[in-house]
Amino acid sequence: MKKSAFTLIELLVVIAIIAILAAILFPVFAQAREKARAISCISNTKQIGLGLIMYSQDYDEQLVPAWIGYPTVGFPGNARWMDVVQPYVKNTQIFSCPDTQTLYSQVPNGSVVNSVDPKTGKTFYTENGGYALNTSYFNDPNAHPPTPIPDVAQNASRSLASLALPAGTIWVVDFRNNPGSFQCVWQTINGNFPQPPICTTANPRTLGCGGYLAELHQGRVSTLFCDGHSKAQSLDQLTDKATSGPTTGAYRQWTIEDD
Repeated sequence: MKKSAFTLIELLVVIAIIAILAAILFPVFAQAREKARAISCISNTKQIGLGLIMYSQDYDEQLVPAWIGYPTVGFPGNARWMDVVQPYVKNTQIFSCPDTQTLYSQVPNGSVVNSVDPKTGKTFYTENGGYALNTSYFNDPNAHPPTPIPDVAQNASRSLASLALPAGTIWVVDFRNNPGSFQCVWQTINGNFPQPPICTTANPRTLGCGGYLAELHQGRVSTLFCDGHSKAQSLDQLTDKATSGPTTGAYRQWTIEDD
């Protein structure tokens, strides 16, 4: 009987076809995985939002402060906003963005944010997870954040009723970690520590060169608003500026004013 076998040319053709299919499908699989991570991140912000709203309901509609402990402890206090909200969500993993995998550890009772985490040997101040509270424009005469900031007198308290447009005011964004990354912060519209521009030379793009607010999810940032809804936005949308009134030039979604 005659034995059949692949010729060298047939084998090379098969290998070439497999290589072409792999080149086509692997990017599709990568995009699908990234889309899944983006959806998971949006889900995290939604759950965080529910926790923030439950906190406000328990405290006469006062919004959660960026941190707690002024003036006794001083910045960064004995608790961050995540530590205050965590008992409402009963989950620590939702504070870690799937694309950064930054650890979040809750500060236990009796400790402060600068204490060392006995499990990791790092301070809790570096274990902030992957989300930041909006504390922008904290010292601007016209624009103000939705977040109470304990050591800034004019912004030391804030209620839900003080928000002109809760559905258009940013509350939380997903964020790259650095030691102070539980806040997304700049001081003024212009002047000292002004609002940062988009850095187009970074990949992905960031707000400010070397910034920690980045388009981590296929050109989008997971964003939670003060009415509790979440959506993915580009940096172009996040930096849409007010064109009239006292907050002219400010990134309008970051302020409590109707701009």
